Amino acid sequence: MAENDQEKTEQASSRRKEQARQEGNFAISKELSTFFMILAGLMILYFSGLWMAMGVAELMKKSFHIVRGELTVKEVSDLFGAISYKFFLIIAPILAIPVIGAVSYAIQSGFAFTGKPLTPDISKIDPLSGFKKLLSLNSIAELVKSLLKVSILTYVVYVNVAKEWNSLPFLMNMEVAGSAAYMGRVTITIMSKTLWVLALIAVIDYGYQKWNYEKGLRMSKEELKEEHKEMEGDPAVKARIKSIQREMARKRMMQDVPTADVVVTNPTHLAVAIKYDRSKGNAPIVVAKGAGYIAQKIRELAKNSKVPVIENKPLARSLFKHVEVGKEIPVTLYKAVAEILAYVYKLKSKRH
Repeated sequence: MAENDQEKTEQASSRRKEQARQEGNFAISKELSTFFMILAGLMILYFSGLWMAMGVAELMKKSFHIVRGELTVKEVSDLFGAISYKFFLIIAPILAIPVIGAVSYAIQSGFAFTGKPLTPDISKIDPLSGFKKLLSLNSIAELVKSLLKVSILTYVVYVNVAKEWNSLPFLMNMEVAGSAAYMGRVTITIMSKTLWVLALIAVIDYGYQKWNYEKGLRMSKEELKEEHKEMEGDPAVKARIKSIQREMARKRMMQDVPTADVVVTNPTHLAVAIKYDRSKGNAPIVVAKGAGYIAQKIRELAKNSKVPVIENKPLARSLFKHVEVGKEIPVTLYKAVAEILAYVYKLKSKRH
C-alpha cells in the first residue's frame, strides 16, 4: 500500500479532476466558510444590532398594549400573524448568515452541484471502515486543528473578558439601555479579535485542504498511461476502426465509378476515374482512384459499365499523386484532361 502511494508522484490530469468534481470531491475548507459566516454576523451586529434591538423592544411594547383587553380567537390568530411577520422583518438580516456560508461553499467548489454524495453507500456504514477513518491522518489533523482552534479562541475571549472584569459590578447601577450598549460594545470587541484568529486559521486550513486534495488525486505513471490509452483508444481498436472506415470509403468510391466519364490508367498499376458535371462545378472531379488491386477493380467496373478506359501514364500519375477523391483537378492538368474528355465525347457522339 505504501509503495502504491509512493508511486503516485504525477499531478492529476484534467480528466481525473473532472471525475472528482462529478463525484462531489472538492477542496473545501469549513474554517473559511465559518470565518465568512462570523464576519457576516459581526457586520450585521455592528450595523443593524441597535436597530434590531429597538425593533424587538417596540414590538413587545405594542404587543403587551394590545393584549390588555379580552380577545377573540380570530383576533389572537390575526395578532399572532402580524407579530410574527414584523418579527421576521426585524431579524431578516440574521438570515443572511447561513446564505453567506452556502455561497462560500459554492465558490470553493466552483459552483459545481452534484447529487452523487447523497447516493446511499453501504460501505459508509461499515464499522471497520469507520474505525480506520477515525485513525486516519486526516482525522488526527482535524482533531489537532479543532483543539488548537478552541484553545486559541478561549484564550482570546478570556483575555478580553479579564480586561472588563472589574467593570462588571458597575453594570448593576446602570440603566438597561446603558448596560445593553456596554455589553454590545464588549461583544463586538471580542468578536473582532476572534475574527482575526479565525481568518488566520481559515487561510492555513484552506491551504492544507487544497494541498491534501491535490495529493489525494495524484496519479502513478501507469495510471496516466492507462487514462491516455482510454482517451485515445486502444491502438488495435483504432487500427480496426480505420480499416473499416477505409473499406466503407472504398465501397462508396467504387459505386461512383459507373457514373464517371472516363478512367485514366497507367496502364496496370494506377487507375483514376474522372467525372465532369458543369452544373456542379467549373472543373472535372476525381470520383475514384486506386493502385494495384484497387486499380484493377476500377478498370473492371469501368468496362462493365461501358465507361471508356484511356491509357495516359503521365496524367494518371499526376492525378493519383496530387488529387484526392471528390476534389477538382488542378489548373495545371486542365489541358490534358480536356483533351481526353474531348476525345471521349467524340467517341460517344459517333456511337449515337
